[in-house]
Formats: sequence, C-alpha cells, structure tokens
Amino acid sequence: MISFDHNYTNLNIFKIFLLLISIKFVFSIIPPQPEYDCISNIKIKYGTTIDLNELCDTAVQCDPTTGSILKMVIFPYNTDDAPLLLINDILCLPFLQYLTIQYIPFENGFIYYNFPAMKSMTIKDSMNSLSSGITQQLPNYDYFEISTGEIDQTILNLLYISNVKSFKSSIGYVWLVCDPITLGTNFITNTLEISALNYPDFTSYPQFEKVLMNFNDNFDKLTIPNFQTISSNLMRIKHNIASPSLTTSTEFYAHLNYKVNKLYIDSRLSTPAKFFDFSKNKNYGYLQLTNIQDFHINGNFPVLNIQKNTTILLFNGSSLIVFPPINQWGDVNNFVRLDYITLNLPLPNFTGSGEYYILIGNSITGTIDKSWCNTEISVQSNLLTGTIPSCFTCYFKNPKVDGIDVSPTSLLFDRFQGNSFTNHNISIPCTTFLPRITVLQRNPLQIKVFGQDIGYDPRNWLLNGTIGTLDVKKVLIGREYHLTFNNTNFNDVDYFPFLFKLPNYTIYTFPVVEKHPIITKVTIISPYMATIEGSYFSSCYGYNETIIMVGLIHCSVTTTSFFNIICETVVSNPFEVLTQQVFIINIGGNKMNIVYINSNQNTINDQQCPNGCTDLDHGICDMSTGKCQCNSNYQDSDCSIAILNCPSNSASTLCSGNGECNTVTGECICNSDFQSDDCSMPFIGCPFDGKGRICYGHGTCNNITGICTCDDNYQSTDCSIPFAKCPSINSIFECSGFGQCENTTGVCTCDEFSFSDDCSLHNCLEPSCNSNGKCDLLIGQCKCNSLYTGDDCLIPLHFVSSIIPSLETGGPAIFYGYFGDLRSNLKLSIGGLPCQITFNSSNLINCTAPPGTGIKSITVTQNDIVWLGKDIYKYISNFLKCPNDCSNNGKCNQTTLECDCFPNFGSFDCSGSIDNTPKSNVTIDTNSSTTVIKNQEINFQIYYKQLLEVDYNGKIIKQYNLNNNWNSNKSSLSPSSLDQIEHIFTQSINDGNNQCKIISNIKEILKKQEITFGETIFKLEPNSIKLTISIQNYTYQNNLNTLKLEMVASVNQDDNDNDNDCNNNESNIDTSNSNDLSLFNYIKISKNNKLFSGRFINRVLSDGVSTFLSSTTTTSSSTSDFITVTLNLPHCKKECVIDPDFSVLVTSKFQQNCENDDNNKKYVIPVAVVVSVVGATAIAGAAYLLYRKKYVENQLKIKLKIFK
Repeated sequence: MISFDHNYTNLNIFKIFLLLISIKFVFSIIPPQPEYDCISNIKIKYGTTIDLNELCDTAVQCDPTTGSILKMVIFPYNTDDAPLLLINDILCLPFLQYLTIQYIPFENGFIYYNFPAMKSMTIKDSMNSLSSGITQQLPNYDYFEISTGEIDQTILNLLYISNVKSFKSSIGYVWLVCDPITLGTNFITNTLEISALNYPDFTSYPQFEKVLMNFNDNFDKLTIPNFQTISSNLMRIKHNIASPSLTTSTEFYAHLNYKVNKLYIDSRLSTPAKFFDFSKNKNYGYLQLTNIQDFHINGNFPVLNIQKNTTILLFNGSSLIVFPPINQWGDVNNFVRLDYITLNLPLPNFTGSGEYYILIGNSITGTIDKSWCNTEISVQSNLLTGTIPSCFTCYFKNPKVDGIDVSPTSLLFDRFQGNSFTNHNISIPCTTFLPRITVLQRNPLQIKVFGQDIGYDPRNWLLNGTIGTLDVKKVLIGREYHLTFNNTNFNDVDYFPFLFKLPNYTIYTFPVVEKHPIITKVTIISPYMATIEGSYFSSCYGYNETIIMVGLIHCSVTTTSFFNIICETVVSNPFEVLTQQVFIINIGGNKMNIVYINSNQNTINDQQCPNGCTDLDHGICDMSTGKCQCNSNYQDSDCSIAILNCPSNSASTLCSGNGECNTVTGECICNSDFQSDDCSMPFIGCPFDGKGRICYGHGTCNNITGICTCDDNYQSTDCSIPFAKCPSINSIFECSGFGQCENTTGVCTCDEFSFSDDCSLHNCLEPSCNSNGKCDLLIGQCKCNSLYTGDDCLIPLHFVSSIIPSLETGGPAIFYGYFGDLRSNLKLSIGGLPCQITFNSSNLINCTAPPGTGIKSITVTQNDIVWLGKDIYKYISNFLKCPNDCSNNGKCNQTTLECDCFPNFGSFDCSGSIDNTPKSNVTIDTNSSTTVIKNQEINFQIYYKQLLEVDYNGKIIKQYNLNNNWNSNKSSLSPSSLDQIEHIFTQSINDGNNQCKIISNIKEILKKQEITFGETIFKLEPNSIKLTISIQNYTYQNNLNTLKLEMVASVNQDDNDNDNDCNNNESNIDTSNSNDLSLFNYIKISKNNKLFSGRFINRVLSDGVSTFLSSTTTTSSSTSDFITVTLNLPHCKKECVIDPDFSVLVTSKFQQNCENDDNNKKYVIPVAVVVSVVGATAIAGAAYLLYRKKYVENQLKIKLKIFK
C-alpha cells in the first residue's frame, strides 16, 4: 500500500502556483512609464494593432532587463489618411534602435534627424514625404531602407548615404551621382542594394562588400563604361527583370571589370558581335549568368579563356549548338553549373579539373564516360542512357553534399534521376572498391587515401573506426585525398585499422611503412588448401598481387587480409607430402618471405626461429622445428655469423699454406717464419741486445726487411748509439740551414759569415755599414738610415729642400738639400731641360737654368738614382702687378707688389672701408687654437685642420688631425710698445720613428707693422691676425714624399643679433686673386657687407732657406660659408716655416646705422690674414715638392674676446 502525506502535497502545489506566477511576471515585461505613455500616444494617433496589455509580445520588442523599447513597427489603421509622423513622436523612446513605418507620412527632416540610439530605419511607402528623394546626408545607420516609388527619377548622391553601412532602395529607380570622396570624408557604406537608371563613376570609392543593382528599360547604356570603376566582393546585376517576357535584351559587359570577385548577372543578354576574352579577368572567382537565350555566336558560348579558379553558373537558354567548354572551366575548389540551357548534345568525355559539375535539365544525350569519375557530377532530367560508372553507383547511398545536393534527404543516387540508365538501382552491389593508404607524416598524422572507386566524401572515412577529420585536401577528385589528423600521431605505430563506411562498411588494416610479410603460422588443412597467419599481407583482395608457392605447387589466394591468407591448389595438383617443404610468399612483387614447412595434411607449422634467422640472405626458418637452415656463408643458431674465408696467394690453399684460417673472423694465424694477411711474406728479425730487446729497445723493426727504424734520440743500424739534435730557429733544417751538425754531440759548425749556437745570426759584408746604418744580424744586411741606401750604405738618398730660382731669361739657380759625398754622374733638369751644373757639394748645387716661365718640375740624378720634385721651381717674373689694380683706391708698389691704399681704404686690394668698420672682438680658443673674429652678428674663424703626408702622385700616406689637439703654452703682449698679442700652441706627432713637433704662433696685430719673410717685405695693418706654424723633424715614409698642411677659414651668423638687418647679404667667397704666379695669394669671404680677407705669401722657409710655396683652395659646392686652403710644403729636412696674415674691413655699401634705411641691408667687413708656416722635418729620403691652393668652407663654435 502506498500512502501520501497530504500536508506535504499541498505545500508543493502552493510552491508550483507561486512559480507559475513568477514565470508570468518574468515574461510580461513592462516598459518604463514614459516609454509606455509614448507607445500609447502612437497607438492613439495611428490606431495600430499594438496590444498595450501585451506590449512587449507583439509588434514591439523590449529590453529583457530594463523593459525599454528597442524595436517597433508602425502600421496605421487608416492607410489612406494617416497623420504626419513627427520627430517628437519618436524622441520619447530614447533607446529605440529599430524602426519600421509603412503608409505613414513624416515631417520634413525626419529621416535626417540623429535619434540617440537608432541603428536601423525602414520606410515603406512614405505617402509623398520623399517626392524629392534624399537631399542631404543621412545620420549614422547600420541599415537604412526606402521602399517607395515616389523617389522614382530623383537624384541620389552617394555621399548622402556615406554614414549608412547597409543601404537599400528597391522600388523607385533613381539617378546615381558619385561626387569624389575628398580627404577626410568617412565613407562607411559596404552594402548597396538599389534600383537605378545609370552607373555612376565609383573611381574614388572604397571596395564594397556587396552591391546589388536593378535596372529597368530607362537604363542609360552610355554609362556602362563606369561599371569598370566598381570594386566589390560580390555584385548582382538585374536588367529588366520586371518585364513579363524579358523581351528587352542588354549587351554583355562583365569583361570590363577587374575589381569584382563574385558577379551575378540576371538579364536577357543580347547576341554579341565578337567573342569576349577573359584571360585578363583574373578577379572573378564566381560568375553566374541567367537568361542567356540570345547570348551566343553561331551557337557557340561567346566567352573565352575563363580562369580555372572561377566558378561558372549558366541558367536558362536554348540557342547553343556547341557544348560549352566545361573541361576548361573549374578546378579542385571551383565548380561548374549549367541548368536548363537545352543543349540537346552528347556529353563529352571529361578532361577538366573542376570540383563538381551540375548539368540539370539540359536535354544532354549519350552516355557517361568513365573519365567523369575524376570529378563529381549531377545530371538530373536529361536524355542520358547506358550504364552509370561504378565510381558513382558504389556510392548511391552517400548522403547530401552541400553545394551539389539541394534537399536535406538527397542521396548521390538522386543526381542521376530523370534519365534512361540501365543500372540506376540504389541497391546495386559494389565490387570494384579498392582503397590504398600511405602515411605521409607521423606527427601530426597525415595520410594519403587513393585507389579505385574510393568515393568523393571523406566523411565516410574513420581512422581506427572512430576518428574523422575535416582537414581534407582534394588532390585528385575521386582518386586521391590528403587527410590530416591534428591531434593524432603515429610515432609508435606499425599499422592501423581504417573504416570505410561506404560502400560496404569495411575495416581494412594498412601498414605505416611497407615491410616484408611476417609469417607466424602455416596450417595445411588439406592436400589442396592452406591458411597463413602473420602480418603485412595484402590489406584487401586485389590491394597487392600475392603469390604463394608450396614447393613447386602454386597456391592461389582465395581470401586475404593484412593478417590472414587462405590459398587453394587445384584438385589435380595437390601438395606433396613432405616433412620439409619450401614455402614462399611474395607480396606486390618485391616483398617476400620464405620458410620451410611440413606439408602433411593437418600439420600446424608455428615454431619461430631465433631472430628470424636474421634475414633471407642469412638463412631460412623451418617452422615445423623452429630451427634455422643457414645459407652456405653463415653459421650460428640464428645464422647471424658469417663464414669468412681467409686470404691467400694460392688458389688451392688458404693462408698461402703458411698458416691456419679462423673462419669466424676470416683472419690467418701465420706460422712463425711468415707474416702478412695471407701469410705469404717471410718474417725477418732485426738485431737485438743481450737482454733480447729488438733494436736495443730504441727503435722499431721492419720484419719485411729486417731493418731498424730508430727513435729520435738514437741512431746506427741497431739503434745502439745515442743521437743528439743540433739547435735551429725558424727552420726545418738543423743549424738553421747555415751549418753542419755533429749528431753525436749536437754542436753546429757554422758557415762563413754565420755564427751563434744555431748559426741563425749573420754578419754583413761591411759590418760597420760605413757608419751610415746598422747591420741586421738576423738577415746579414745593412739597414741604412734615411739619407743612404745600398748594400753598404754608401749611396746617398738625395733630395732638394729649397730653391733660389732664376729669372725668366734664365741664369744662376741655387738648389739646397742633401746630396751626400758620393755624387757620380750628377745631372739636374728644370721642366725637362738641362741645367748646366757650375758647382756642387753635399748640400748645394749651383747651375745655369734655361729660360722659362711659370712653375716647373725638376729632376736630380746621381749614382743612378733619380729624385723628382713636382712643380717646385718658379721662375722669377719681370712683370707682376698688384691685386685688382688696388681697386682704384690706392697705388701699386712695384717692388713689393703691395697696394698703398688711400686714406679710409684697406684690404690687400684697397676694396674695404676703414672709417666705418664696426668694432671687432677676437677670441683664441686654447684647446683648438681656433682664431675667431666677431664683428656684430658675423663670426670669422681660422684654424689648422690636418697635416698630410702624400706620395709623388698625391696619394695620402699618413694623416694627422691637428684640430683640438693643441697645448697652449703662453699668451702675452710683446715688449715692443705693446704692438701685438702673441699666443703659442704646440703638439707632437708620435708615430713609430716619427717624433715630429708642431708649433703654432698666433699674433693679434695692434699697431701697423712692416715685416720681412722669405726675403719678401710686407705690411701688417692694425686689427689683423698673423699666423706662423713650424713643423720640425718630420720623418717621411719615403724620400719622394712631401707634406700638405690644411687650414680652414669660415664665416657664420648669430641669428640672435639683428641690430644690422639692413646689411643682410648672403655669404660669398672670392678666390680670383689666388695665383701661384704672384708674390701673394689672396682670398675674400664676404657676409652681410663685411669682408674677411687672407694673404698667403708664396714663400716657405725650408731648413732656413726661402723657397717657393704653392697652395690650392677648395670651396663647398652647396654653401659659401667656408674655404679650405691646402699649403704644399717642400721636402724639408729639419724645419718648414709659413707665415700668412688676415684682416677685416667693410665695403662702401655698409651702413653704420640701420634705423633710417630699411631698404639697404648690405655691408661687408674684409678680414686680412697673413699666415706664416714654419715646417720642420726630419730627413727621410728623397722627396718631391707639390704646391697647391685649396679652400673649403667650415663653421666653428668659438669664444670671443674684445679686439680693437
């Protein structure tokens, strides 16, 4: 008996009642009161079907949490006379996102109002509210739709919808305008569905995701070229689809576009005049043409060279008399579809590569060739006959495949309905299925499934009967597929089962790696039948050809699997009854195994041999006994040890008859009097001492010859005499190769001129090297000093350090330098002409120079050594003049060739003004020795840049940076009436043997002075700068090398000082008066009407003698702010001295006061610089002299000092 607790039951009923009330409360969502009132007003205004009692369950959608109205449809009760919808009617719904109105007029500006939460708006028949169309920009919408005919023939500017992601206008046909998108315009529309009258120019518009365009009879065909400007992933075009008979046709223009991926054209296409070449239209991945009745040329499909990666769909046509070239269309990822185009042609053989082909309702005749097994095909409702190939019939029960099959219940069987096939039977058996599998990689597992009639649907294939995969690569459709199982590996797997659900739901076992068949058991069931058990047999019947022989009897395979085989012989040829019979199994022609069995009836052969007898080359297993039958060359229980024959020099006996053979190792054990591998060589003993030590224990014996090879420390035939090795240095020979060794004592007897214990040192032929060098004992040769050469250092290395030249008419010339005491066959030439020598000594040559002009090179030849001096001889000119003829502001001194300027004028050419020159400040930087002259906003700088050693061709051999490497020694006023301030800087060059010292002397000239340098007299004006540099004891790398000294003069402007803006002017460098043929070389740098000028005397003191100095100038190609002067020094032996000067003036254009004249803003201050360079060098062999001028621009940062 079952009893109930009534109190408990009543309590549960009460709880259920409360739960039902709660559920009702939950699902009866009520909006906030203001929104509820808003909806009530709309219901009253339009008489809609909105149920206020079930508000959120009908035409209104509410937020499930807050109850706020999210979505609403307004459909008036009276569609003919609905009142005007106002913006305020909707503003009371602040969270409304989706609004649909139909048959309702709205106030002007309604659709342009930016409602706070609105995402989507749909308007269906606006009752003439949009008779002018869309006339201004819409606010942001995810979706906006207008379905009303009143916008017909209006103009729509696409920029007005640029804030709408998806726009649809499907009823009224509008004129489209695409104003160019300008920089900053945000065009977010990606979906456009519109009924239009034209194609606008989309050139400046971004790519759409989808464009759907519908055209009617009023379409402006002249705008078709604009089709090529559209860029979209998908585009659908409809022409005149509303026409009942589709009588109006449209020309084909799909070939114009290269920027649409998927194109659908639904239009009656007109007959073209020519074929369309699609070889360049690689953009189309999908092309669908509908209603192609007239789209042909003489019955041929008029589109050629469609890309294989394009999916092709053709619908509705009846005019083709030539089968479309479908074998040229499609690939493994793209299909072809032809529906209802009434071909009435036989189906061609398949030679294409498409994924599948749908050919429905086309009246195709003929049969389906087996070549169509290389793809999938659907041929419903055609006129085909004959048999369907087995590649399809085996899979009639295959379920629906998306894309090719339509109905969810479709089977592959349905693809062949509506024809007259003789074997269209869903229950037809499959006997041709023959799968094969190869493992491509183990981890992650990847396999190749291939074979005969394997089907088209990898969903039917399961690894281990349970594991499927969607990672499938179609290599050859219907013939080969690659499957990847990302979560599976075969690292420790030898073979595996695989389920094929179709056609016969069968599990086959496949090897990971093909191996020889393994036999574990052979049973003779009868004289005519045997069963074999093991592994690595044929996975299924027909997978591999299997041949079995029992003795000489062939046993035909009747059934087989990976693990089992049953074979039979004919009744007339039974197995022989033997206790040991050869059993052979051969799989696939190259995988074989052989065993011995007992072939008596009912005998089970399952005894395994040790190690499988290694392999067939070593032995064969007798499975009736479990013992190996080794081949003739092997032995041991598992036949693993080879029987090796020993070598011999005789064909009849082993080990040459002089020893015994070890057949395990194949090695001879020779008799005591013989040796070698084959014991053919006699054994001869070597001498030994009284202790029986062979070769006295100090060597090894060659038993073939009986001769000892002694250790390193012993010698003689029996190695009994010690061997002492003589010393040697850096040589493979004893006594360094320069003596004889006494090996019993280890002492060297050196050759003549060689000495020391190892004979490695060598005396020179002249040990003293004539006091002009030092003997190098390592090589036995003299190392001469820089002034001499030759084996005994007697030949001087001559050079010229300075010259006193002749006049241009020729005459006496003096050459100072070093010429030595040995001066055999002394000759001297100037410019290639001989100079008759009148006197010569170790440091001086006098000769009579030939007439000439300008600068020449010289050669000095003695002792068969030629010394070259390039461009170092300058004829003294009889006709020189002052620079610029003193600018007509002075007189020329014909003696000194200096200008004597008139009052108030200065500079080397009297071009500068003195009286109105602003006050300058001078600063000498104690670190860099840079001299800075600051005049108002302009800074002029002078500094030494670098010292170069160059060879005769001007190639730089050594380079020393001089800037920022100076040491300041002192700065003081001179005692001579305070006429100058002197600054001295020094630095040293310590480079190997080079101990050169450089001294820079910078003088600020306070009073006018007249000085002499190198026999040249010149004047120094007040407020100028005089430089002197001395280079002492420089050691050259070669006596033909010389030095170059680079100095930089530059100008820059302080932009913060603008008191003299009226004088502003660009920088300018003038080198027109830089001329080696004058006594002085001049440069000018002008900036803001201020002139900085430099004077370089073309003389240098070389070892105390005045000689010619050339120079070169280099200016920047991009700016005029700095110049580099390169002074070409002679081959000085001890010291070179150079002495330039600089000064500053202004031009006549300079304005002292800028307040009254804003138009004239130019002034110039000339700065004259006199530079004297003292260069001291050490003798380093013959040299040449090269004199050039070079000016390069540069800027310096400097400290300033007041300079009056």
